[in-house]
Amino acid sequence: MSGGQKEETWDDVINAFLDEKFISDFWKYLSATAKSHEEAAELVEQKKALDEPPNRDWYLNLNIQCEEISARRQELDSKFSPRQWITENYEKAHYVIFATHVPKLTHSMIDSSAFYDRSKTTKGGYLSTSSLKDKSIDGVVNNAFAPIHQFLTLKLNGQELKDEFLDSETNVLKSFAANDQEMQTWNRGFSASLTLEKPSSHSLIKQVYFPVSPNKYHLLNNVVSSSKAHALFQYVRNRIHDKEAVKLRDKGKFSDTTYFQFPNRAEISVTASNHGNASQLNGTRGGRLTLFSCQPPVWQSSPRLPIYKTSFYYMLGRNVEQTVEYLCDFLLRFEQLELSIKDPERFKWLERWIEDVSDEIITYVKSVQALPPGWSNVSGIKLKESHRILLDCYREDEEFNLMRQRNNWQEVIVQDFADWLNNQLHRKNNKFTPQRAHTSLWKKLFEANVREVLGL
Repeated sequence: MSGGQKEETWDDVINAFLDEKFISDFWKYLSATAKSHEEAAELVEQKKALDEPPNRDWYLNLNIQCEEISARRQELDSKFSPRQWITENYEKAHYVIFATHVPKLTHSMIDSSAFYDRSKTTKGGYLSTSSLKDKSIDGVVNNAFAPIHQFLTLKLNGQELKDEFLDSETNVLKSFAANDQEMQTWNRGFSASLTLEKPSSHSLIKQVYFPVSPNKYHLLNNVVSSSKAHALFQYVRNRIHDKEAVKLRDKGKFSDTTYFQFPNRAEISVTASNHGNASQLNGTRGGRLTLFSCQPPVWQSSPRLPIYKTSFYYMLGRNVEQTVEYLCDFLLRFEQLELSIKDPERFKWLERWIEDVSDEIITYVKSVQALPPGWSNVSGIKLKESHRILLDCYREDEEFNLMRQRNNWQEVIVQDFADWLNNQLHRKNNKFTPQRAHTSLWKKLFEANVREVLGL
């Protein structure tokens, strides 16, 4: 490395890992005993006063008079010394399994083995474990042995420590061992985590096989691929948790960042409170598996043209009926509009319903705009000029261009929406009486949702 810096080694990584374990356990002990031990409370306050988190040497060099605290410190210092920790844990490494597919994600009571899919076969158009470029490998391990999993997944220059044990003659632990024989014993112990059991099924996996030919079956219910589940989880999280895009969207403002939505997305929770007992990646996901809708596309017929209507809003019909009903019930709970929008949470509901209606309008507008231009050039048409300009936007004859130039059509579209919505709400329940404040609010929210469609 440049600048005279010493290049980091596996010894450095392992020592840093065990230092963190010592610090974490000793700090927990001090925090738990601070109420009953005056000296422990003083040490806690000293630590809080530091600008940076203290290292292991800081704890070891403390001048502690309390024998109980001093004994605990010495006990943990010995426990997390490299040779002692490795000696205590190498035989338990076989309890750690590295895998891509984890049966416990189907049911926590499944005790059949997980397995590692090393297949390189991919098929265009299909998302599979083998098609993932940088797949995350899961760790199937009881939480009691989680530190061993953390140890084996330590990284140096992009390489994980467990990969060193693929070579039974590796010297990665040599500096910590008393002799070569002890090192070889450790190597055999940790390499056991890389040896998978023979795959077996279980009744709770609920695998269903469908016969396709004599002695051949098609598996209808696959074992859950934790690697693929984690890739999907990260994909969704990285796209829907863009705080700046969400903030701008909630305010109805334009954003250069693409805002992603995943319609009909659902989640299932795996295990109860201790998600890591199913697998390590499952614990990272908070026990959540993301489910995406696999519904086939709905056939869209050609939109009905509003030739004999003055406003195209009356073509929406049942598509917005339920949303308008929700909105009407909500507004009737309060005598004044100010009371229904004063609470930010209530106002979000109003925004959501107007957005739902706006989405239906945008869908209708886009479908009509996709029709061959000039459909509005028919005799006897009753549709307002402003609505024709929006819906038949690609029509280019001279009469239509003159109409477009002299017409403040965007303002009419927005005003007509507010009038239409007030009319729909009143029809749902004649107790609703639209006020000027309602009209202003509908115009504001609608304009924010359809700004792009209207070219504002």
